[in-house]
Amino acid sequence: MYLNANIPPIECYVRGNFLRDQKDSHDKYFECVVFGFTSIPKQVPLFHYMMTDGGIWWRAPISAFCKKPGVKELPLNELCMWDSFSYNISVTTFYQLADIKMTYFSRRKVKRSGKYLFTLDWTVGDFNELNYGYADVSGQHKCGHVIELDDGNYAIQPNNRLKVFETEFIDKPDENIIARLVNTHKYSVESGEKWITTEKEQTLEEAIRLSKVEYSNPLELIDKIENEEKTIHKKADSDS
Repeated sequence: MYLNANIPPIECYVRGNFLRDQKDSHDKYFECVVFGFTSIPKQVPLFHYMMTDGGIWWRAPISAFCKKPGVKELPLNELCMWDSFSYNISVTTFYQLADIKMTYFSRRKVKRSGKYLFTLDWTVGDFNELNYGYADVSGQHKCGHVIELDDGNYAIQPNNRLKVFETEFIDKPDENIIARLVNTHKYSVESGEKWITTEKEQTLEEAIRLSKVEYSNPLELIDKIENEEKTIHKKADSDS
């Protein structure tokens, strides 16, 4: 999806100051349904919503919303860790995470907990678009899990800032079983000049020998390997 996407509807309240350009109405709250999301690089994820008077509002930050009236507004960077990485986005509710408990430590080192709602993710566009961001850069990519916090606010946090709590599988929630490092590798099986589609019958010696053969056309190497495999099978059949 490009620029805009549907999200699972969130029935909540919007703070009045976001309807008044931050000039006043900080103590007012209005029922709304958040139904959409827009992704613009260099801006936080922004949300669209409709109100009980029929009004539709576009592109509000996550800090504009709360579960009930009177919830203390938190700084935006306490709720959202990163700006959007790209115009190209996806929205997914992962079955394994649905309604699961999540906890993260904010920029101010405050532990905040809540319920998983859905996940935002980013990628680059097609090859005709300028790739100026980090959406698909190994070691830089982030997703954003949208969380309904216990204090009534909403948050968007990446994997490396949070933990999940699921009683049937997770039995060591208070420890880190390994010191994780951010992945910086790009995994591909088609990036080399030579690639072999051998089966397990091929010996190590044969694999080494074939990998040293120079071919400008990969299809020639594939044909050679397939012919060698046929010879191996024929020999095995004759021996038996």
